[in-house]
Amino acid sequence: MEQKSFSHGSAILLGVLIGAGVALGGYFIGDGFYRARMGERYVTVKGLVERDVKSDLALWTISYTAAGPDLNQANAASEEDLRLVMAFAMAHGFNSDEVEVQPAAVTDTFGSQYQNRQPDPSHRFIIKSGVRIRSSRVNKVRQASQDTGELVKRGVVLGENYPQAPQYFFTRLNDIRPAMLAAATRSARAVAEQFALDSHSRLGPIRRANQGVFEVTSRDASGDQSQTDEQNSIDKKVRLVSTVDYYLIN
Repeated sequence: MEQKSFSHGSAILLGVLIGAGVALGGYFIGDGFYRARMGERYVTVKGLVERDVKSDLALWTISYTAAGPDLNQANAASEEDLRLVMAFAMAHGFNSDEVEVQPAAVTDTFGSQYQNRQPDPSHRFIIKSGVRIRSSRVNKVRQASQDTGELVKRGVVLGENYPQAPQYFFTRLNDIRPAMLAAATRSARAVAEQFALDSHSRLGPIRRANQGVFEVTSRDASGDQSQTDEQNSIDKKVRLVSTVDYYLIN
């Protein structure tokens, strides 16, 4: 009798365990379907933020060319040009820390690469050099670049790239990055919340996010603007488009 009673109790316990297992299995399976279903319902939105900034660094190379019938005379002419360019830079308020003399390149026009030409003997040797101004005083650089006619009047032959426009850069992107990322995220969430409202859903957690790429352009850039246009502009625009996926919950 005791053996039968024990077997009957074991059978009851086994039934309870099996039932619990089935119930738990059903929960996990149901939860899995719910998650899969929730994973299928999400919206992809973009958050846009733009900020106007001003360049904080200017690079400007004033290149010049001197020539002479022999190397000594060409070098003397180049040194005179250097003196005039340095005087020009100092007269516009730049200090020695902001001005750097560039290496010189010497060409002998009687060399083999010019044999098909008839070079002018008075310009046999050509020396190209320049002075680079690197300054955080971008307005001063812009003003000086507009006065290069003074050098021409003094006999300085400016380089082949004349007019030589300064290049302007914004170097403090890391200072504004966190605030712009936060603003782009808020912008994306506002769009997602409106979508959820229109679709009679509730906005769930973020499924996936891509911060996007910071783009620096001229403040008044057009659609076909080049990098050169951006570098020639003191006033710039920083633009960020972030992409975020949000789950939608019924």
